[in-house]
Amino acid sequence: MLALTIALFAWEDLTIFHVNPISYSSAPVNMDTGDVLGDMYFDLRSVSLPVECAVPSPATEHDCDNVEVVADDLVITKVVLTVDGNYGEYGRCNICVNGTDHHGNNSCVDGVYWCQCGDYGSQTHQCNGQVGRAAINASSHHDCKPDSHGNPPPVWQCWNGATAKKTGGLWFSTTSNGYCGDGTAPVPPDCTWGVKEVAKIVNKTCSDNSIYSTVEQHDLSGDCFDACVDSGVGPKRNTSSPCWISCFYTTALGPEAGKVNGTIEGMPIQDLIDAWNKPFLPVEKGGCPALQKPELRAASPAVPWFGYPNFDF
Repeated sequence: MLALTIALFAWEDLTIFHVNPISYSSAPVNMDTGDVLGDMYFDLRSVSLPVECAVPSPATEHDCDNVEVVADDLVITKVVLTVDGNYGEYGRCNICVNGTDHHGNNSCVDGVYWCQCGDYGSQTHQCNGQVGRAAINASSHHDCKPDSHGNPPPVWQCWNGATAKKTGGLWFSTTSNGYCGDGTAPVPPDCTWGVKEVAKIVNKTCSDNSIYSTVEQHDLSGDCFDACVDSGVGPKRNTSSPCWISCFYTTALGPEAGKVNGTIEGMPIQDLIDAWNKPFLPVEKGGCPALQKPELRAASPAVPWFGYPNFDF
């Protein structure tokens, strides 16, 4: 009875977001997700990719080849999970591209999500069924500091680090080992997470444009974006332009965000949160149109009976 009571109170609802091509499942099986701040970090740091990927290197190839960033049919899904609350090691889950997940598995199947736990080198291992959790600002992956030879870091690396400090947030990994299923089969007794609700799916381009408009309207200098002209005909949103990208980060993070030890300022974090959440509002309130997948019509939440007492099997 004691063990059952502990299990009952351990389960909790968790609202997460995920970016992926629309052809993949809305249930984040073998995927990484984030809370509002966590996935907002992923989205905001991706703004710098045209600068980062202009000079490809082994250090940047994962970012520049990431299907969750460069695919033409990206969507953002807001999902409410029910999880057992016994969080474990965070797994880096990515779509295999050209036989590699860029995190240690160089023999994966192209197009398939694969999760790796362990460090970023050779000491990787298969993730277990626990829901993984990690704090973004606890990682030094994109620290803004000179290299071992004293050379200054690229500006995009400083923007990435500043974004992490600005947003904070949490990332989660949910593996197939812990998936409670879609309700079409008996629930595994040792599962750790299930889908309670797919709240809304939106086109990522629609979401991006909504966020870009909000940031442009907060131009701190009043003329940064206006100075990014195209053939002298006035301001133009060119998200691949270094000028526009620099203005984006100057506005969102402050003018020193691209410098070593730069002060993080810029837009109030709540304004960025509101901008991130706006696409998921109803259309009549400024949100993006909801997209529907055929799979959602048949899917149902699946969690152990002791984890979500109101679930009706």
